[in-house]
Amino acid sequence: MKNLATIACEAAISDGAEFADVGAWDTRSLAVDIRANTIKSCDASRHAAISVRAIYRGGTGWSSTDEMDEGSAIKAGKKAAALAKVAEPDPDFISLVAPAENYPEVPGLADPAIETMDIRRIIKYAVENIDSALAVSSEAIVEGGFSAQYNASAIVNSLGVSLGKESSRIGGYTMVVIRRGDDVGSFYDFDSARVLEDFAPDGIGARVAQKALKFLGARKIETQRMPIILGPIAASSIFNSIVLNADAEEVQRGRSFMAGKVGEKIASDIITITDDPLIPRGLASRPWDLEGAPSKPLIVVENGVLKTYLYSSYTAGKAKVAITGHGTRGGNAVPSNIVPKLGSMTSEEIIRSTKHGLYIDIGGIVPNSTTGDVSRTVDFGFVIENGELAYPVASTMIGGNFLDMLKNVDAISSDYREEPGNIMPTIRIQDVLVAGGR
Repeated sequence: MKNLATIACEAAISDGAEFADVGAWDTRSLAVDIRANTIKSCDASRHAAISVRAIYRGGTGWSSTDEMDEGSAIKAGKKAAALAKVAEPDPDFISLVAPAENYPEVPGLADPAIETMDIRRIIKYAVENIDSALAVSSEAIVEGGFSAQYNASAIVNSLGVSLGKESSRIGGYTMVVIRRGDDVGSFYDFDSARVLEDFAPDGIGARVAQKALKFLGARKIETQRMPIILGPIAASSIFNSIVLNADAEEVQRGRSFMAGKVGEKIASDIITITDDPLIPRGLASRPWDLEGAPSKPLIVVENGVLKTYLYSSYTAGKAKVAITGHGTRGGNAVPSNIVPKLGSMTSEEIIRSTKHGLYIDIGGIVPNSTTGDVSRTVDFGFVIENGELAYPVASTMIGGNFLDMLKNVDAISSDYREEPGNIMPTIRIQDVLVAGGR
């Protein structure tokens, strides 16, 4: 991969590009698709490609090929350079990433057991989860999928960056729908990992079917303001949304409600979030970003204060700040493992201390990126009465402004769900508008 990327990069520079970088990858994938309690499809595929970005006076030209030979690499490099020379100049472009003296080592990013995995093992995971769901309820309609990938990749640029790595991933999800006349209960869950040892798909189907049964008999509720409690999967949407909307490119283009907020208090004192790419075996762990800048932990929010945006080489150059190690070759930023600071109450204690409210199991809160407004349907929620989950809700929505909600977070649990590298506690938000159906 590095050799072909280097050839393409040199071709772009020799044809007049001022800067160039090249990504190359080779990915082997296995996938099984579940539909209506049966294996709908199985797929074993392999895809390789070279992608060249050439820059001339700030203007960018792109070219790619899936032909993995020297001639095709040279052709792609020359084409990218030609396109860059006729592209609109961009005075905000400063430079690509320079090579670092040292890059961190992150254990557990690639597992040979996944590289050599047979499709029959993926089929086995799928069949076992269908069977476990049906053992709970013969009425279960099971959907889902399981997959595994192994990837070899490289990033090379004209300033001397030349990096290569291997990575793996395995995962699966199951959704169960149970219909009884007009009444419908449903739920889904998942598991994923970098290495086979961390993957635990056993019993997902049974757990999901049991939860789907609990969502039968959903009731409509009156519109009111109340506290909401977000379970681990739902709560992760809060922390993810904060970090995703701290992308410097979106801020600089006026497309993020986080614009102008660095140094300001945007959330409750109890919210501290670290983006940590160096967690061993973490799903989003990486030694460098997609441009070749070395990775390092970054505190994004501390005690409710937004500390920084996430920068690529382009947005950092435009803002005249340091690269944070989150860049992509497209200019935007991509977070890694999002780790919130934990609180002192358990999730059970948070629920027990809530006299009346709404518990959201999965789904969560995702704001409009430009305005920060929130309007979300609650598909998997329970009314809380006297500190207990009383009954599921139907035709319910939550609304408001995301920053207002962040300031009303008054509890983060001490316990959590963990998907490798990602910490997902339960949180409570006070005074949220919950709109019931008629």
